[in-house]
Amino acid sequence: MTNLSDQAKNRAKRLRTFLAGLGHSLTHAQSLEAVAQEDGHRDWNTMSAQLKARADGEKPCPWAVGAAVCGHYRGARFRGHIRGLEIAGRGNVWKAVLQFDEAVEIGPSERLNLTRQRVRLIIDAQGQSVNLAGKPDGWLQMAPL
Repeated sequence: MTNLSDQAKNRAKRLRTFLAGLGHSLTHAQSLEAVAQEDGHRDWNTMSAQLKARADGEKPCPWAVGAAVCGHYRGARFRGHIRGLEIAGRGNVWKAVLQFDEAVEIGPSERLNLTRQRVRLIIDAQGQSVNLAGKPDGWLQMAPL
């Protein structure tokens, strides 16, 4: 357990004690979720993972679940949002699930309409798709809206 994680858990414990004094019962899990929400994280698991990564010397993920993004996917422009994020192996790369606002055409064929509205990729801190080794693969480039 990291020192940062211990601090967050102590905050949750103090919140639970404070609310109990006001007559509101709260489970420990609910107080952890409240602390994570207060710090701008999706949930406790996300916050805990980021605190652990920070303690291990990794940079925190600059992207957040629900963030609106735009960019190019396989040469086509898109707008959408991030539906999921998780750490992908070593280094500062993350597995991401992107949901496009409108389907993106990815096939050059006139006879076959190939579109995608949701994709799974590995991204780096700059918003470009990479392989597991962190080398750019050119499939996607995104930026916050």
